[in-house]
Amino acid sequence: MFIKLKKYIDTQKIIDEIKNIGYDAKLEQGYGHGDRESKIELINVIVASVLSLFIFIVSMFFHNLLHSNDFIRGLVLFFSTFVQFVNGFKFYRNTFYSLKSGILNMDLLIVVSTTTAYFYSLYGYFYGFHDLYFETSAVIIAVVLIGKYIEGRYKKSGYGSILNLLIYKPQKVSLYREDSLLTVDVDEIREGDVIEILKGQSVPVDGQIIEGQGMFDFNLLFGENEPVKLGTGQEVLAGSILVDGNVKMKAYNDYRSSFWKGIESSVYGLYTKTSNYQKFIDKVSGNFVVIVIILAILSFFYWYLSGNKSFALNALISTLIIACPCAIGLASPLAINKGMIEAAKRQIIVKDPYVFEKISKSKNFVFDKTGTITNRNVKVKDFRVLANEYDDSIFNTLLKLILVAVSKSKHPLSLGIKEYITENYGINLYTAMKEYTAEYYNEITSRGIVARFNNKYSVFIGNHSLLEENGLNIDIQDFEAFAVVIEDNKNIITIGIRIVEELNPGVNDIFESLRSRNKEFFVLTGANQKSAMNLIEQLKIDPQRIFYSVDAVNKVKIMENLKKNGLTVFVGDGINDSLVMNVVDVGVSFEYGSDITQNSASVTLKNISQFNELIKISDGVFKKLKFNLFWVFGYNVLLVPVAMGFFYSLGITVNPMLAAVAMILSDFSLLFFNLSNIKLSFGKG
Repeated sequence: MFIKLKKYIDTQKIIDEIKNIGYDAKLEQGYGHGDRESKIELINVIVASVLSLFIFIVSMFFHNLLHSNDFIRGLVLFFSTFVQFVNGFKFYRNTFYSLKSGILNMDLLIVVSTTTAYFYSLYGYFYGFHDLYFETSAVIIAVVLIGKYIEGRYKKSGYGSILNLLIYKPQKVSLYREDSLLTVDVDEIREGDVIEILKGQSVPVDGQIIEGQGMFDFNLLFGENEPVKLGTGQEVLAGSILVDGNVKMKAYNDYRSSFWKGIESSVYGLYTKTSNYQKFIDKVSGNFVVIVIILAILSFFYWYLSGNKSFALNALISTLIIACPCAIGLASPLAINKGMIEAAKRQIIVKDPYVFEKISKSKNFVFDKTGTITNRNVKVKDFRVLANEYDDSIFNTLLKLILVAVSKSKHPLSLGIKEYITENYGINLYTAMKEYTAEYYNEITSRGIVARFNNKYSVFIGNHSLLEENGLNIDIQDFEAFAVVIEDNKNIITIGIRIVEELNPGVNDIFESLRSRNKEFFVLTGANQKSAMNLIEQLKIDPQRIFYSVDAVNKVKIMENLKKNGLTVFVGDGINDSLVMNVVDVGVSFEYGSDITQNSASVTLKNISQFNELIKISDGVFKKLKFNLFWVFGYNVLLVPVAMGFFYSLGITVNPMLAAVAMILSDFSLLFFNLSNIKLSFGKG
């Protein structure tokens, strides 16, 4: 884990506090310092390996020389002591701080086993015992150091892959503002900026090429090795690299909504959040250490009291070493890292890496309607005055008032009304705003708009709930929305609004996929019953799965009730959905959603069609999590009885040195399964 600190912070105090709770901490002044640390670690491994090899060869092949030659005997003692307490110092240090903080880690098993072998051999050295275990303690430390070093290098290339993506992130960009070419930080990119991309540079945000052409490498995003030629008018994605050419592009969005900002959030989440699954693993690991120590001691006393004193020590050391489940600490991070990379390649922004586990285990999936199930291009198909008689001369006035009221809103229905009035009646918004000024304006979440003009007109635009709250009882349910204009607190004219909403591509596939996984899914909408029934017909779903005429408060209540029956995922994009995001287990929003909703969501998609990919990635991560845990504990369950001597009568035992090798092999095998190209349910298919 890497933490960036301000220069004025006392870093030594932080390091001391971290060490006091059982962890190691180092101050790195850039990459060069990290390289030096790595070299020192490598030298330590080499020294331990060479000295242990000498001890092993002398002890195993020149056993008589060990007891007859005082110089060789003293050299073995000196080398063993050096390996035990100098090369193996990190194990003692980590154990000391972990015990100080009440944490039992894997280093404790290594310290207890090797220290037992070393001091038994030291006692035997001075009292002339024939059987010494210097080679056992030394080789175990050397093997574990080698394994940890290789594991660290392997993890850095794999587990750090999500972090390594940031290597390609652009730091500065050239953009045009006020007819000047400026060089600014990528954080300053705003929607509509014209950015110049030169050969070799990464694209900072999604956009459209407005000048020039070039060859773009999408390998980072999609794994496509062949560059793609793009030119004027074509879209280009953040994360791609211009390998040849020179282009100008217009930014579709701000940097804070970009692919790279999402990667930064992912890295932050990966290192700062912990799941219940990981907490469970950590708790099991601590308890497992205690159980292993007890089993090792019991096996020692059993064989010692049985008269087999030599094997008693063998059983003690082998049980402690072979049962050291170091790989448990890798089980969760390795699987999650794989999912983070798969999501990043698809431009799915995951802020909380542990949502994969939650999504896979979730029972309820709830979708907002407008902008999620249906697209944001709401079309008004009917705009009808609901009165037998009304003065045609004021109809133009009503349209202007409504147009000015909806112009302040970004809601899809407001945009549809604005488009309908301007296109069908030729009313200019600028002219209408000069004529009518809103002294009061309020957009009520999940209800609609209330506005007052020129101390004469009051305008209400929204659903039936908005009208009822303001004492306007309209007993007509044949419209999805209404616009009511009150003149001088007496003359009321109501306009019924019918709209057409199209389902977003892939929505039916998403629901079918959830059905196949035996998941419960629901749709929430603030629209009336008629609109809900139309949606039921399009989606071909059970009417009980749709909640209609729902405001933001009721959305929260519905979510709280659903959560009682299991983990719940909510998918939405509107401002009113931000409240729900903070209640559910997982909130999913979109790049085009409101800023507040994106900030509250755990996952941000480009569009709803990516939801199935998110589900597949989540299932793949959770399968890997379960496989990893099964692999680690399965290995220990099988080999611990062998190390304890359960099969001694059959001649099946484990030498302590082989136990150390077996322990390291369990780590490497887990790393191999997770970091190689072997896939468990990942992919687009």
